[in-house]
Amino acid sequence: MTQVERRHDRLAVRLSLIIGRLVAGETLSLAKLAVEFGVSVRTLRRDFRERLMYLDLEYRQGLCRLRTGGSGVQGELDVLTFAHRTGLADAFPGFDRRLVSVLLASDEAPCLVWQLPHGVSPSGSLVFYRLVSAITSRQRVTLLGEGQRSESLAPYRLISLAGCWYLAGELRGHVTVHPLTDIHAVTVLDMTFTPRKTISQLTSQAAFIRALPHFSVIREALFLTSPGRGSADSAA
Repeated sequence: MTQVERRHDRLAVRLSLIIGRLVAGETLSLAKLAVEFGVSVRTLRRDFRERLMYLDLEYRQGLCRLRTGGSGVQGELDVLTFAHRTGLADAFPGFDRRLVSVLLASDEAPCLVWQLPHGVSPSGSLVFYRLVSAITSRQRVTLLGEGQRSESLAPYRLISLAGCWYLAGELRGHVTVHPLTDIHAVTVLDMTFTPRKTISQLTSQAAFIRALPHFSVIREALFLTSPGRGSADSAA
């Protein structure tokens, strides 16, 4: 396992444990969590602000809790659902309801992790939230980037790789990939789409995911070597 993979595993474990405790109804102290996980309070605040922004959290004097916490069986199911839908379950060998139940019932942390994850700006958090909402509701979006505008894009999946998030989608019948750092603003349109099964399957394949950082280069190479493009270059 590479150093980057270990860092992301530690982040996944930390977030999963925090979410599990919140769902179980615990009130968490950021100062105590910092000591437990071996990270700074600033890092934890970034975790809560940027990665757990979708949770209905209440903060008071360095303490944090869910406004409406689950418990028991429902709490276990909530954690399982969250972990599997985000891919965090892959960080745990044999991640199932039995393991979740043990983690939620533990007074001490059976797993200690530490991590200095790549941060994102507050605007990036808003972009992320809007994209998740659009993917879930199958609504088209307009993306604004550095000198680029993608109109009526169908967002399929957000994928994390090597500390970076990528949006995989479909634009005018073609697969497209956008690093989250390149997206400055997202407008969710009042237009729905039906995901194509082939593209949905493609975005979950390991080979596709590993190629995400190089997608623009691969796409350009395919364009330059396409039959039509090759003929035009030869004629020139």
